[in-house]
Amino acid sequence: MNSKFLLLLAVSICTAGLLSADECNTYTCTDNPLLQAYPNQNMCSLLDTIPVALQNLDYVIYPNYESYDINRFNYNKRFNLFPAAIIIPQTYEQLQYAFRALTANNLPFSVRSGGHCYGPGSLSSGYIIDMRNFNEITPNVANNTVTIGAGLHLGEVISALGAINYAIPTGTCPSVGVTGLALGGGIGLLARAYGLTTDSIISMTVLMANGTIIEVTKSTYPDLFWALRGAGANSFGIVLDFTFKMYHIPTVSYLQLSWTWDPRRVTEIVKTWQHWFAAQSPNITSELVFYYNNGQATLKINALKIGATPFTEWKSAFKRFKPTVNLYQGNYLGAADLFASNYTQPFSKVKSKFLFSPLSSAGIDVIIKFMNKLIKHAYPYLCFIDFEGARGGAVADGNSSFFPRKAYGSVFQFIYWSLEFQQEEALRLIRKFYKAFEPYASPYDYANLVDYDLGPDYLHAYYGSNITRLVKVKNRYDPKNIFTWHQGIPLEYDPKSV
Repeated sequence: MNSKFLLLLAVSICTAGLLSADECNTYTCTDNPLLQAYPNQNMCSLLDTIPVALQNLDYVIYPNYESYDINRFNYNKRFNLFPAAIIIPQTYEQLQYAFRALTANNLPFSVRSGGHCYGPGSLSSGYIIDMRNFNEITPNVANNTVTIGAGLHLGEVISALGAINYAIPTGTCPSVGVTGLALGGGIGLLARAYGLTTDSIISMTVLMANGTIIEVTKSTYPDLFWALRGAGANSFGIVLDFTFKMYHIPTVSYLQLSWTWDPRRVTEIVKTWQHWFAAQSPNITSELVFYYNNGQATLKINALKIGATPFTEWKSAFKRFKPTVNLYQGNYLGAADLFASNYTQPFSKVKSKFLFSPLSSAGIDVIIKFMNKLIKHAYPYLCFIDFEGARGGAVADGNSSFFPRKAYGSVFQFIYWSLEFQQEEALRLIRKFYKAFEPYASPYDYANLVDYDLGPDYLHAYYGSNITRLVKVKNRYDPKNIFTWHQGIPLEYDPKSV
């Protein structure tokens, strides 16, 4: 029985009221609007590839569903893939069933938790396992822990914990998935006090390559626990939930200093900031941002101080530069809302570098020239260079597969655009800047900011000297390479190739 006949049969059944509204919300082969925009996308052909075991499941979005075209995309709309189906399990049993069907039929798949991947790492032309329904959050104030489902976004986690004056160390962009962030590290404004997101993980529930579900802790599976925390993105298993240590944070201060763009003052402000943040106690974390949007540039310093003591430490260093000052004191949830990134442009590209020493004058000059070029030509892009200072503090003390723990800081480079035709120029700009900046940074990049430009060098760039150990863990727990993607941990690695 072919897919065309099944679609006609479904229409008749819907007319009779025998199927739910969601199941009836389908297209026939002849009226699929995707065919008009993408002639190579054939809904019926995709349906015909689906094995019997994965057909007619009520937790799967098929290509003929109206919601398919929305759900096949991630946060970054650059990547336009057509999966055979999008699997959205609601229970462990449904996940295991679908996973075993995929592996039994040797079908490619990706795992998507938050969908915020800047590359297509959580997309697939095969199948997508979408974890959105694993969305429970259960704080335990008695022992300062919280269990968080793998499908939750940071906005949901920060809001739920902030309502009771608790937090885990994360960034604050509300659309980022907690799973991807935690498995790749997790840098944010609580980092110097409490470490990376991954450092607060106590345990993880994980679906393994053999289809079993295990509880991974430091004592039960020490090597896998080490590997997942820093290199865990779809390389060893599917994380279903986490238990984190959470922190009681009743009061913080959030500071923002800003200046309209004046390239003559930038170098002095940046050098002052580098010296200043490195000297602060771990309850203060800071970042410096070069921000550009459609012809206008701004230099900003953001900083968070934990505790009720007034935030005055900045004055001796920066008051002489006469910044515009915004200072908030209140709960962490309020500060996170002020700091949160809510960029709405559909297309983006990101690159990154870690620094192991203060940025030199020459390195700063590369940034200044890039910002001046954007202003001069008034490119219709949103672009920012985020210089996060994490020297010292709890970041340096953790023990996981996150490699650049001893870094002085990190430089993240983002560019966003709103129209498809702007892509070529946007990519050219950010890549040119990255190449010019490379000599002033380390060889290491941030695995959470997925960058396919790195090519085969991504392993060394992300994981440094941890690669050999990671490959051993991969061979132990996933010897058939079930969990694989373009920048995953391989079964073999030749150090001479770097």
